[in-house]
Order: sequence, then C-alpha cells, then structure tokens
Amino acid sequence: MKLVNHPLLFITPLFIIGIVLGFQYLISLNETAIALCICFFIFTASYFYGKTKLLPQFSHTIITGFTIVTVGFATTQFQRIENRSHHYIHQDLEEDVFIEGEILEKLKPNRYYNNYVLELKTIQQKSVEGEVLFSIQRDTSEQELAVGDHLLLKEKLTDVFAPLNPYQFNYQDYLKKRKIFKQVRSNSKTIKVLKNEKFSFQQIAERARKKIIEQLNKSGLSKDQIDLTSALLLGQKKELSKDIYTNFTNAGVVHILAVSGLHVGIILIFLNFIFQPLRKFKFGKWAAYIFSLICIWAFALLVGFSPSVIRAALMFSFLNAGLIFNRKASTFNMLCLSAVLMLLWDAYLIFSVGFQMSYLAVLGIISFQPLIKKRFYIKNRVGRYFFDILTVSFCAQLGVIPISIFYFHQIPGLFLIANLLIISWLILLLGFGILVIIFALLQIEFSLLYDFYGNLLDALLWIIHLVANRESFLFKNIFFTSKMMLAFYGVILCIFVFVKYFQKGLLYFILISILSFQLIYAFEYYQVHKKNKFYILHQSRTTVLAEKSGYQLNVYTKNTSKIQELKFLENFKTELAIKDLKKLPQKNFYGINETENLLVIDSLGVYEIPKNTKADYILLSNSPKINLDRVLESLKTQQIIVDGSNYFSYVKRWEETCIKKKVPFHFTGKKGAFIIDH
Repeated sequence: MKLVNHPLLFITPLFIIGIVLGFQYLISLNETAIALCICFFIFTASYFYGKTKLLPQFSHTIITGFTIVTVGFATTQFQRIENRSHHYIHQDLEEDVFIEGEILEKLKPNRYYNNYVLELKTIQQKSVEGEVLFSIQRDTSEQELAVGDHLLLKEKLTDVFAPLNPYQFNYQDYLKKRKIFKQVRSNSKTIKVLKNEKFSFQQIAERARKKIIEQLNKSGLSKDQIDLTSALLLGQKKELSKDIYTNFTNAGVVHILAVSGLHVGIILIFLNFIFQPLRKFKFGKWAAYIFSLICIWAFALLVGFSPSVIRAALMFSFLNAGLIFNRKASTFNMLCLSAVLMLLWDAYLIFSVGFQMSYLAVLGIISFQPLIKKRFYIKNRVGRYFFDILTVSFCAQLGVIPISIFYFHQIPGLFLIANLLIISWLILLLGFGILVIIFALLQIEFSLLYDFYGNLLDALLWIIHLVANRESFLFKNIFFTSKMMLAFYGVILCIFVFVKYFQKGLLYFILISILSFQLIYAFEYYQVHKKNKFYILHQSRTTVLAEKSGYQLNVYTKNTSKIQELKFLENFKTELAIKDLKKLPQKNFYGINETENLLVIDSLGVYEIPKNTKADYILLSNSPKINLDRVLESLKTQQIIVDGSNYFSYVKRWEETCIKKKVPFHFTGKKGAFIIDH
C-alpha cells in the first residue's frame, strides 16, 4: 500500500489530531483565523519554493502535515460552543425565561419523563441558538409531541443531572459532547404548541416512521416483532425492550441493531438489481446512479441520519459510482473522505462511540479481509460464502475489540458463531422486512407474508437468546484503560504489517508490541491498586460505605443482603480492578488510616468514640435526632458529611448550623460521594 495512492490516509489522521487538539485548547476566533492564515501562507510559500528545489521535499511534507493539523484545530474552534456568541450559554439563565423552540429529536423516555432534544429559537424574545434536553412529565393529560413541533413555554434552564457516585455513567458529560449543555423540565399544562408551517426533512421522516409503525401495528405482528423491525429498518431502538437489547449485546451482534454499512450495502445490492435495465439506454448509467443515490439518502433520512448510516451512505455513494461507471475506487480513500467530510460538518462527532466504532469496524474489514482471502481461498461456493461471513465478522471485531473493551468492559466469546448464524438471516429479514413495510403502507392484506416474516423474527430472537445465555463465554468487568487500548491497537497494527508483507523480521515488532502492551497493563494495574480510598456513597434511604484496599473492596451497609441490588458497585469492580468484594455490616466508627477517623451517627443518635482518638469526620445517617451544635462543641470535628438516607428538612437545618459554626459541610445529594484518600 503506497501512501501516494492513498493521500487521504495521510490527511485523515492528522486532521483528526487537529480536531482532538481543538477540544483540548480553546482560543478566540480571531486568533484561529490569524493562525490559519499564517499556516496557509507558509504552506503556499513552501510549495512554490519546493518547485524550485530550494527546500528539501521532507520539509514541505512536515509543513503540509502541520497545515492539516491546523485546519483540523481551526475546524473545532469555529464549531466550539464557547466561541458562538449567539449560543444560549452566554445568556443570563438564573431565573425562569420565556423559551421558544422546535423539537428536533425524540429520546428514550424514563419512568417519570418523556425526553426530547429541543432546538432553541429565542429566549426572552432574543434570538439564540443551541439545543437543550427537554423533559416533559408523563401524565394522563400529556400532549403528544412530535419532531418539528414549535413550542412556547416559561421555564428555568438548569444543568443536566450529573452522577453522584464515582464510575457511574455521566449523562451530563455525554450530552455536552452532543452540544447539549442545559435541561428544561416542564409539564404539558405549561406548554403552548405553535403552528409550524416550515418545511423540514426531519419532520417528514418522523411522520413516515410513525405511519409505518401504525400500519405494522395493524398487520398482526407482536410488539417485540414490531420493535425489532423498527430497530433493523428504521433505526429506532428506543422502544426495544431491555432484555432483547441485552441479549444482542451479550451475543456480540448488537451492531446489527445500528443501521450501518451492512444494511445500506444490502439495500444497495437490491437497488442495483432493480435499476440494472436502465443501463441499456442512453444516459441510463447516470439515471441508475442518481436513482440509487436518491434511495440511499432517503433511507438515511428515514432512519435519522445517525453517524454510522451517514458514513455508509457517503461511502456507498462514492463506491457505487465506481461500480456503475466501471471506475476503480480506493475503499481506503472513500472511507477517509467520508470521515473528513463528516468531521468538517460536525467536529463533535469525534466523541460519538457509534462514529468511532463504525469507522474502526470498516477499517478492520478492508485492511485484514483481503489479506486473509488472498492466503486462504475456498473453492466450494457455499463454503466460500460462509467463510466470507466469518472473516468479515472476525476482521470487524479486530477493528473494534480494543475500543469495545474500553467502553463496555466485556468480550462476547461466541461473536463469530453468532455472526455466522445472524448475517445470512439478516439478508432475509431486510428483504422481507422491506416487502412487509410496503404491503403495510399500501394496506394490502397478505397474512402469509406477515406470518412468515414474524416467524423469521422469532427465530432470530431465539438464536440470539440461545447464544447470549452461554454466560461462561461472556467475559465481563474487564479492567481496561485508554493507554491499554492504544497499546492493543499497536499490537493489531504490527500484526497487519506482518500479514501484509510476511517478513520474518517483522515478527520482532509484534513481540515488542505485545511486550509493550503487557508492561502498560502491569503499570496501570499497579497505579490503580496502590491508591487506597474510603467512599461515603450516595444512596436514597440507606447508608452505603466502601473501603478500597489493594485488590479488595469492603462494602458496609446495615442490610448486607441488599448490596447485590446496588448496580453501581459493578462499575467499582471494573474501574478499580477489584478481585474480591466483601459485604460487611455497618459500624459506627472507622479508623481510615493512622491519623484520620470517621464517626457514624445513625438514627439512634448515640455516639461514642474510643479513648485517645478523635472524630475527624462525622457522618450523619438515617436522620438522627441530635443537637448538632452540642456535637460540634464536644467532638471538635473538621468535617460534617450527610448522605442520602436523611430527611431534606434535617439536611437544611444541619447545613445552616455548619455555616454558622464555620464547619465544612458536605451533602452527597448535591456534591456527590465523599472520598477520603489514605
């Protein structure tokens, strides 16, 4: 693979480095413009001087690389929310304000709220830009809101709720990476829905999806079958049950629920077959290409323009041109070009897990599969078909397995078997699924087709359930850091170079990369285990304490039988590489280290400390009826901590007392878990 034949392989990584640096450092737009102009001036001068051979070629390569990094950096600065003067974060948001906005997207609801992405138009009749999380209370009088609805309401913009315990999923941080910085909570009675006659492709797509699901509900398919169809063909996973989604994840085939290149590729095969007769006519190739292009992008719009489907639509748009006009196109160049175009459009996509995994999976396939097919050729057509499915699945996993372990901390051991069984099935499902949707929309009664399609879906769910329940092949709670992920990719890169060029000397690079990975793994393990900590965690109606010492985590609570219900402790085991978790009954006094102690005063209000010791920290638990002034006078503590087991009225009163006595006060319900290093 020569770099000159794949220029985008040189441009794309440098551009991405610039994007990442742009999110690390914030500068003004004026400074960005000046830096960009200087870089382009140096690049232009270098180019023309290079033509007269006054500068070595290597110098121009360095300047070109630096210019590409600068372009990536500038792209991020121009898109950073902090640099957009009309964004709502620059407004005064301390009080209730009149808000006008438009529903952009419907999110997955929770027990208490239906959630949407609301694009703000005005605040206090002043034009603004930006998106917020809009949560409307679920009640019987709730208005039906849809994408494209124009809303008017008066509410306060608040921060999105952040996790209160360590290592929990940070929804606030996740939304910030989607350019959503604030939340608006409301109820249906305070919202006025305005008439919106503005044309919107998203609104048309939402209505089309809604219409399709309404017609599928009349076809006799079960709820699970309709939800699965909605995920596979419409890109809507919100209604999919938690059990089904978990089964797909544990089986290692959750990727088929994200509409991506696999789905678009299968649809493109159908389209090229349908439009094949057009190529016989004058300008027929152009007509076939334009019609297939329209269909691909209409499908991308229908499923909601997710990063994976945009990437696939862009790639197949370029590749299909090559197929129709008999022009050879570099898959690497097409992949890189689609990535650059998407990041130029929205630099924040770099944070999207779907974006990252989608590109890495395709990169794994187009890098490794041709090499494997070249060395292992199967003569039998049927055998070759199943071998191709296996190699595609294996190569895709090679591309995503390091980042997948980093994000999800598990490996499905049966992913090859699951993919072998599922991908062939998926081709049937997509084909018949499209037919079912067309028949349903045309209101054609064809019960035989609906029954057959429903049986295909049930068979798929049965296979997935069968594979997912082999828990001995599912490796969970894997300790894996970002440094380990990068080292793992280093190993994969060395393996790729060896398989491609097949030189014995390259084996040393593989061995060195494996040794480097092992050293980084050992170092990261050492770093996490040398730190011992004591945690006062936040949990409603109960007190939960945890003490991490080396490889062990001791969890203290009054009812040890309920520790299993505390799901966030699984994250502790994963992130801290805990090998042994002990459940212990809660005590009233803890010697955290040689110099610091913790006293717990529970509902009984009785407290006693050993002789010749002091209570450096006092935890108030389960609303004890005490005189805090007297406690502070007698114990001379340096910190009062209150957890989620106390009444809010008590918390407020204790906080006022601590402010008056100038004693530090920490309420876990506001500030999160209290952590003591020792």
